[in-house]
This record gives sequence, C-alpha cells and structure tokens, in this order.
Amino acid sequence: MKPGSRFRAALYYGLPMLFCIAVHWLALKTWFYLDDFAWLGLRLELHAPHDLIQILFKPQAQGTVRTLSERLFFLVLTSLFGLEAPPFRIWAFLTQFVNIVLLIRITRRLTGSAVAAFLASLIWVANAGMAIAMGWSSAYNEIAFAFFILLSFYLFLSYIDTGRRKYWIWQWVVFLAGFGALELNVVYPALAAGYALCCVRAHVRKTLYLFIPSILFTAAHFILVPAPTDPYYQMYFGFSPFTMLWKYWAWMLGALRNQPVDWRPQWLGLSAAFAITMALAFFAWGKIRRREWLPVFMLAWFLIVILPVLPLKNHFTEYYVFVPSAGIAMLGAWAIAEAQGYARGIAIVLAGLYFTISIADTRSAEKFNYERSRRVKYLVKALEHLPKPWMNKTIFLAGIDDQLYWSAVYPDPFRLIGIQHVYLVPGSEKGIDPHPEMGGLSKFSVSPGLAVLALKSRQAVVLEMQGRSLIDVTDAYRPVLDRQLDGREIDFVDVVDKQYGDRLGPGWYPAETGFRWSSKSARVTMARPKKSGQDLRVTGFCPAGAVADGPLELSIHSEGVTIGTAVLKEPNQAFDLHFQLPAELIGESTMQIEVDVNRTFQVAGDPRTFGLVFGTFTLQ
Repeated sequence: MKPGSRFRAALYYGLPMLFCIAVHWLALKTWFYLDDFAWLGLRLELHAPHDLIQILFKPQAQGTVRTLSERLFFLVLTSLFGLEAPPFRIWAFLTQFVNIVLLIRITRRLTGSAVAAFLASLIWVANAGMAIAMGWSSAYNEIAFAFFILLSFYLFLSYIDTGRRKYWIWQWVVFLAGFGALELNVVYPALAAGYALCCVRAHVRKTLYLFIPSILFTAAHFILVPAPTDPYYQMYFGFSPFTMLWKYWAWMLGALRNQPVDWRPQWLGLSAAFAITMALAFFAWGKIRRREWLPVFMLAWFLIVILPVLPLKNHFTEYYVFVPSAGIAMLGAWAIAEAQGYARGIAIVLAGLYFTISIADTRSAEKFNYERSRRVKYLVKALEHLPKPWMNKTIFLAGIDDQLYWSAVYPDPFRLIGIQHVYLVPGSEKGIDPHPEMGGLSKFSVSPGLAVLALKSRQAVVLEMQGRSLIDVTDAYRPVLDRQLDGREIDFVDVVDKQYGDRLGPGWYPAETGFRWSSKSARVTMARPKKSGQDLRVTGFCPAGAVADGPLELSIHSEGVTIGTAVLKEPNQAFDLHFQLPAELIGESTMQIEVDVNRTFQVAGDPRTFGLVFGTFTLQ
C-alpha cells in the first residue's frame, strides 16, 4: 500500500473514532456507580483456584452468565488496576473502535459505497442509545455484544464472497463465544438467515444450522432459570410489544424522552422520528420496487435484535437500541449517499436534525452520569483515604441525598476498601426514597439509640459529605441524635416493638401480635452498665410446652461473662427476672447479651424449634 493510500485509510477509519471520542468525551471520564460495585467485588470472592469456576459461570441476576463481558472484564481489570476507572473506559472505547471498523467494512460490502460506509459509522456513533453503554462499565456487555454480532456477520460475508471454509468455522467460533457476552446473542442466526434470504438465497439452508445453539440456549434458559418475579423483568404479550417497538424506534431516531432534559421540546424529537421514518420508508420502497431486498434486511436487523426485549413493557432501557440501531445506520447512510437533486437537500436536513437531537441527548445523559459518578468517586475515595484507626470504627454518613444513596451507598462499595460498618446518620433517611422493591434502607440504617451509644463510646464518627471532602461533624451531631431519642432510653429493648429491631441479633423469630419467640439461643444489643450494682431486668412468658418435660433452665451471658441463671417451672406464666450485672461489663459502649435455654420444643404443624417468649430487657 502506498504511503498516500495508508494515510487516506487512516483518515477513513480514524475520523469516526475521533468523532466517537468527541461525542462521548464525558463517558470516557466517567467513574463507577450503581451495579459496578457488585462486579468490582468479584476479586474479593477469589480465594482459591476452584473459586474461579463459580465466579465465571455461576448464574447471577435473572439467571445471566456473561462470562466475557462482565465476569472477566471486571475481574481482570480490577486485579490489574483496582478501583481505577480509566482502564475500564479505555477498554470499552477500544472495543467500540473495532466495532466501528467492522460496521464500515460491512456497510461497504453490502452497499458498495465507501461514502455510505463512512456515514454509517458516524450515524451509529451519534445515536442516543449509546450514551449509557459508553459511560457505564456495567453496560459494557452491550459493546461486547455488538463486537460479536458484527464480527460474526463480517465473517459470514467473507465466507459468501470467498467460499473459504475457514471463514465459516471462525464465524461459528465467534458466534458461540458471543453467548458469553449477552443472552441476546441468540438472535444472530436470524440475522444471518435474514441476509441470506434477502440477498443470497443459496446460503439460506446452511444458516439454519446456526439456529441449533440458539434454540438449545433459549430452552435451557427457560427450563433452568426461574421465571422472574420482579415486574421489571416479567414478560407481557398482547399489544404491549407493539407499543414498546414504537418507543424504541422513536428513541433511536428522535431521542424521544417522556420529559425534556435540555433545550429540546418533545415535539422536535417526535417530528424527527416521523420525518426520518418516512424518508427511510421512501428510500426502501424505491429499492424494493426494483427487487433489491437489502433494505428489507437492514430494517429487519433492527426488528430482529430488539424483538427479545419488546415483551418487557416495564423495563424500557435506552441502551437496548445500541446494536439494533446499526442496521438503521447502514440504511440511512446508504440513503444519504445515493440521494440526488432535491432528495439530497432533504437528506442533509434530516441528517442534521438527527445529529443535533441525538448528540444533544447524548451529552445530557452522559453529563448526568458523569456528575453523579464524580460524587460517588469523591465519597469512596475520601473514605479510602481515612486514617487507619477511623476505618475500623463505625462510620455514620451525613449529607447523603437520594441520588448519592442509590448510586453509591446502596451498592456497598465500602467492602472494596476494607470498611465494614457504614450507616446513614439517623434521621437522614427521611430524605431518601425507600424503594422497598429494592430492599429499602434497612441495611444502612440504625436507630438513634445505637448511634448515641457508639458515639459516646468513641467507637463511631459522623462524617458529612461536603463537595469533594468528608468532614468530621461528630461533635455537632451528638446533641442532634440525643434529641431524636424522643425520651426512649438506650438501655431498654422491647423485642416486640419494631423500632428496636436493629438491637436484635440472631436467634429471634418474627414478632407476632404482642409477643416474640426466641430459638434455643438469641442475642440482644444493649448499653453496658455505667456503675456497679446495676441490674438487668428480663420479662417474658413461659408457655406450657416449654416445661412439659420438666423445669427449663434459662441462662444469660455477655462476652463470656455469666450474668445469671433462672429455672422456670410454672406453665403459662409470665416471668419478671432480675440479675445483678458483673463489674467486668461496666463501660461506655454496647454489649451483646445472649439468652439460652437448655432445650427447645415444637408445636404440631410448625417446623420451628421454640425457646421462650420474651418481652423487654431493661438496664436498671
């Protein structure tokens, strides 16, 4: 190749890559958030070689096994770079650059137009459906899926053109590997068969063999993976898939959101989607009238790839059009390249409208995710650089709003930096949407009583997020937390009252109307005695079944120290026991009180084993 030719080739393939960087610049700088932290924690599960099998192949949420695009992607990069996001983003962009080259080559092969191939890459890169996938590490599976689909199809075209068996075999290898990227890889045989049916019917029969792995994969998925109970992933049929088809189509062509996020009025996106649809239909119809079926395949590309997600009417996801939009990018680019006369003017206007709307939406989405990820980074990095003694304390976070909670706190990135005990400062949860379908706020909530105990014993600190820094505001929050107690003593626990639920450890059954059962052993967290001579008062009820086989012995311990024992003999009688607390337990922090019975009993029809019914624990 001559030097001038090499330079032109570099420009031809390089300019779309530079355009990709220009459009998605903020995505390149975005840090981790949300689901990223679950995948970033994979390296914590790797303790021995046999753990690797579980990590790479154990089904996760919704039964997914994305070994290549999630497990290996995160495991390898975290092992090499830890919590540094740039390598993740660079790898995603490099993969997309390969996808751009593949799309250019495929389009040029299909249309015979170098201009159409170049424009197709620009149209695809600008699509609003790419924004999240380009900037969110957890959505890398979409970029990887595009790679496997495009490379498989490119190899299929190479086999058609040359007849060389190696291309057919390599197509199979890439196609099968694609199942490790995304389940939607099952659609590839339909793409290959669709192209053969439209353009090279002599190869239709051979493409049918490709359906075998897809059918087996789909059958195994439905047989082995339980049907989702989450309404977001439940499938609905009837008319709703047609509604979803329009939503994805309008999103792809007009970045049509339900609510404006920038200067664009909704009617502009709707108008763009309608006008571009009419233009594409006009161009496709002109080709079909001349019995050229390639436009049908390009339209089918969108329909085939988007089809599996259409029944998810409660789970519209922007990046689902990432791969489907490649087919429409090829069709639109072809139409622009062949436009002449007034049609060329219309094509330029519509292309300008598409680029303006799509890039504007992409910038808005990527700016939102970039800024949210920055806040997550500031929080996690600030915690990571805390003095070592603080990292072993309980940390109460203040200044956490709804967005920061669900982006950074809920995914629990703290385990990745060696911090085990992080909670919201009591009271701050009132400003956060609880989202009970996601588990609510209980994991990171604690009562004011326990918070006060931890702070008074200097086992905890309160840190407030202010800009990029965490500020120690412990002294300011102590009186605030004291006021939140509303007269409730921190040396009292009612095991039935749900407001004391965070003081109950293992061994308790769910509270019933007015009482709560223990098992053979149960734990309660309370304040330590402050001086000698204090008592622990324990109330409860001894049912007949507990003493049916003779007297029942109850013993109470804390940290290896025996607080006292009692023998219960009378059936169906309340008990009110007092035990003097040993001097060894005196202190400012909390203690774990363990109550044990020497035997349990069962009730007919109930598999549980019961100890006693307890009421209150009081430090006097």
